[in-house]
Amino acid sequence: MLKRGIAVGLGTDGPAGSNNDFNMFEEMDLAAKLQKLVRRDPEALPARQAFEMATIDGARALGMEKEIGSLEPGKRADMIVVSLREPTPCRCMTLTRSWSTRSKARMWRTSSSTGAL
Repeated sequence: MLKRGIAVGLGTDGPAGSNNDFNMFEEMDLAAKLQKLVRRDPEALPARQAFEMATIDGARALGMEKEIGSLEPGKRADMIVVSLREPTPCRCMTLTRSWSTRSKARMWRTSSSTGAL
């Protein structure tokens, strides 16, 4: 599909199929490893391509690449920060933005947690 230029996206399928963690890092890792195994090619689906499948290519597959999938002015986005200074589990801060339907105001909520990425 990728060789034919078909947009292929990665995602999770809900709590039961995702071990209840919705971990996109695991999904990218699994997709890359499975391609290497099935194709018997250690260079099949490199990390950059798996990352693009989880971001902009996933948006393309949904027909939403103009609204989501990359960090660009005018696009909706979720962003995370990954510490490369310490191994997982690491201290992570989640920043969540939601919209108030009554006031149309942005609301931000932060929470700290410790967990594997």
